[in-house]
Amino acid sequence: MSVRKIVDRNGRLFGKISVIDLLVLLIVIVLVVAVYTKNNRLDASNTSQANTSITFTVLAENVPLYVADAIQTGDKVYDTERSSGGALGAITEVETLPASKTEQLRDGTFAALTNADAVNLRITVQGSGSVSGGRYMINRVYALGVNANRNLCTNYASFTGSVMEIG
Repeated sequence: MSVRKIVDRNGRLFGKISVIDLLVLLIVIVLVVAVYTKNNRLDASNTSQANTSITFTVLAENVPLYVADAIQTGDKVYDTERSSGGALGAITEVETLPASKTEQLRDGTFAALTNADAVNLRITVQGSGSVSGGRYMINRVYALGVNANRNLCTNYASFTGSVMEIG
C-alpha cells in the first residue's frame, strides 16, 4: 500500500477523515484523561479510616527555666521540621521533674548533679489521627513513633523532646 492511498490529495485518512481532525480528536482525548486523573487520583491523606484520639508523651530534658515557664497546658504543639498541615495536638499536662547534668569531679570521676538552671518536662499531648498496623499518623500525614526525637514548639517556646509513649 502506498502513502497516496492512505492519505488522499485532500489530506483525508483513507478518504474519510482529515488528518488534522484526527490529531485534534486525539489531543482532546488526552486532555480529558489528564483532567479526570488529576481530579480523581487517590489522595494519601484521604482514607476511609476515621480520626481517633491519640495521646503521646514527650520527655524534654534540661529545658531552661524560662522555656519551661512558657510551656503551658492548652498550648498547641507543632513540629518545626516536619510540615503536618497544622498542630500535632494540644498540651493536656505538663509535669516538671528535676534535671541533672553529668559533671567531672576534682578526683577525675563523673557524677550526676542536680541542674539548678533547668528542669525536665514530661509533656502530654492530645491529638487526632489514624492508627493502622501499630503505626500512628497524626493529622493523617505525620508519622509518630516511640523513641522518636522531635524538635517541637508552641507559640511561645521551642524545645527538643523524645516521644516516650503513645496511646
